[in-house]
Amino acid sequence: MATYDRIGTTYSGTRRPDPRIAARIHAALGDAATVINVGAGTGSYEPPHTVLAVEPSAVMIAQRPAGSAPSLQASAESIPLADNSADAVMAVLTVHHWSDLEAGVGELLRIARRRVVVFTWDQTVYRKFWLLDEYLPEVAAFTGTRSVPVDRLTALLGGAPHRDRPDPA
Repeated sequence: MATYDRIGTTYSGTRRPDPRIAARIHAALGDAATVINVGAGTGSYEPPHTVLAVEPSAVMIAQRPAGSAPSLQASAESIPLADNSADAVMAVLTVHHWSDLEAGVGELLRIARRRVVVFTWDQTVYRKFWLLDEYLPEVAAFTGTRSVPVDRLTALLGGAPHRDRPDPA
């Protein structure tokens, strides 16, 4: 992933996990005893029972904290692991970077025994945020070119349930 090899050099220092998002992801993983994190980056949202991080960028892998899950440099579209390799597979804010969404989702489904958890944004909701709509329309337009429609992702995941937005805290 050339983008993160170029722009990700300070990622671990500038991108901090949000505890509300972490709680949602961990709840969605449920009772999975083993987890593979695909598009793992620096591992911000990995639960302790993550057994492997799959990440294409060497720059991101180098920033993973000591003691985190071992990493495998590979892309989501071609993961060199056996079928049913872990109870759950997670993919956090990564699907918009994949060159072949269908292949990537197929790999998630192939290596997960029981559950696939994907965290992304819904461009139709994101675009309505007043700051983007009124002050930063160029940002909204750019992210719109990269976003994956939630309905398309849901269909590829076999009609998996999804939540449009979290409950108010």
